[in-house]
Amino acid sequence: MERNADGWELKVVAFGPNRVRADERVARVAGLKELRQVPVVRDGWSRRELGLHLDAKGGHEQLPIDIKVLAYGAERVDFVPDLGGADAVLFMESGDIALDVRLSAAVDVALSERPGKPPHIVEKVKDDDPKVALRTIVKRVVHALKTGKLTQFYKESLSKMSAVRDAELFGALTKEKILAQPEGELVPFMLKVVRERGRRAVSAGRLPHAEAYDRSLSARWQRLLAVNALASLVADDGIGVLFAAPGARPMEREEVTTALAGLKRIGASQKAQLIDRALLIAREANLWEGKTDPTATKVLEELTSRFYDIQDEPLGLRLEEDIRKSPDDFTLGPYVD
Repeated sequence: MERNADGWELKVVAFGPNRVRADERVARVAGLKELRQVPVVRDGWSRRELGLHLDAKGGHEQLPIDIKVLAYGAERVDFVPDLGGADAVLFMESGDIALDVRLSAAVDVALSERPGKPPHIVEKVKDDDPKVALRTIVKRVVHALKTGKLTQFYKESLSKMSAVRDAELFGALTKEKILAQPEGELVPFMLKVVRERGRRAVSAGRLPHAEAYDRSLSARWQRLLAVNALASLVADDGIGVLFAAPGARPMEREEVTTALAGLKRIGASQKAQLIDRALLIAREANLWEGKTDPTATKVLEELTSRFYDIQDEPLGLRLEEDIRKSPDDFTLGPYVD
C-alpha cells in the first residue's frame, strides 16, 4: 500500500504454479488498464502491470484508490513472486493438487512475514476466468484499507523502505554497489545518489545550494553530470540554448567545456566535434558576451540537427560503459550530515 498526493495505491499480486499464465488471464478482464506498454521480463518470469481506478467517491478519506495488479507468468512450476509489498494475492490454481497446496502454504508464510501483521487477503481461482475472484479481492482489500486493517502495514513498510533507501543513497557507494546496478539503470541511479546527497546537504544547512555539492565531487563525477545536463538541454532546446543571454544560461562556459571533455572521454567523438564547433561559433560571434547574431543562430540550428542525426553515439549507454570500466573512480564514502 502507498499513499501520495494523488491518492491511495493498493497492490494485488496474481500468479499461479505449474506455468499458469496469470498475466495473460488477468489482462483479459474488462476494465483493467495496462500500466506499462512493455512487460517486465526477468530470468524465468515476466510481469504485466494492470490498473483499476476508483474515484474519490468510492475511495478513502476523500482520495481516489488505484488498484495495481502485478500479474506474473513463469517458467518454473514452483515459482512464487515477491509478496513482501502485496496487499492481496490472486492465486490461480493449476489443477495439480499437491503443488497447489504446497505453493498456497508458501504464500501464507510469505504474507505472515510482512510487517504490521496485515490480514491475509487471498482469493483462489479454479478456472481460466479470474473476473469474479478479482472483483471479490478488490472489495476485500478496499474494505481492509477503509477499516484501518492495512494502516500498520503501511506505516512499518514505509519506515522499512525509508531505511533501505537511505542506506542505498547515503551509505558508502562502493565498486560492488555500482556494478550491481541493472543494465540501463546505472546512470539514473548515480544521478539520484548525488542529487539526494546535495539536497540533504542543503536541508542540513551545510551548503547554500545543491550545485555546491556537485562542484565538490571529483573531475570524473563532474564530467558525468555535465554530459548528462548537456544531453538533456540539447535534446529539449537545441545547442543554441547553451549560449543564451547571460543570467539565462542553463550551463556556464566552464560546464560546457567540462561536458565537451566528458564527450571525448566516453568516445562520443562526433558529438564532441559538433559541440567544439559550437563553442568556436560562440566565441567568434561574441555570444558569451550576450550579443545576438542571426548567422550564428542559423549555424547552431544546423549543428543541432546534425547532433540529433547521430544515432551510433547513445550518450546514456556510453556513460554507463565508462562508469563500469572504472567504477573505483566513482566511489563515495558514506554521507554524514
